[in-house]
Amino acid sequence: MGKESVRFACHHCGHCCTEVVCLPTPWDVIRMVRMEGANPYEFLEFLTAEEITGVEDDDPTWLEVGDERYLMALRRSADGCHFLDKKTRYCTIYEARPILCRLYPFAVQETEEGEFLGFTLHDDVGCPKNRDGVHKTAPLYALYQDDCLHQTDYQDLVNVFNARTDADKRPEDFIEMFVHYEKSSPSHN
Repeated sequence: MGKESVRFACHHCGHCCTEVVCLPTPWDVIRMVRMEGANPYEFLEFLTAEEITGVEDDDPTWLEVGDERYLMALRRSADGCHFLDKKTRYCTIYEARPILCRLYPFAVQETEEGEFLGFTLHDDVGCPKNRDGVHKTAPLYALYQDDCLHQTDYQDLVNVFNARTDADKRPEDFIEMFVHYEKSSPSHN
């Protein structure tokens, strides 16, 4: 664990883009739409509890639609993330990628009181965990704090969505609460 830096270098094994389910925040989605012109109805999917593991039942971002619960995720195929270039195996929206992608495979370490201790690598990371590089923790911690703020807003939006009682409510309706996407704009034809 490192308070000032953590040893890691990405060797582009592809694990994070093919094996990890990315759960973006609404702010991540807005950034992808603004910076890349990406259509959120094409790059997002909504996973049921049976389709995802490792997310607690009491996670505050579960969307409730009828008797089913969903989590908003980046769409994936058998080849990996929607934004993974199938030929080059690199991210096609690297500069606009979600904060979760920016932080992976790093894990923040804090005291019970929330005092920053440092960063380490997630225990269950499936990549080789190459340690031949160095990342400063200050930028990582700034991203982590930014994500914490976004999570609070995210939870507020989920609470409003879950309180809706529309008979025809669908998980995709959640997108309309935070992003306006013009399918007919010139850059998206």
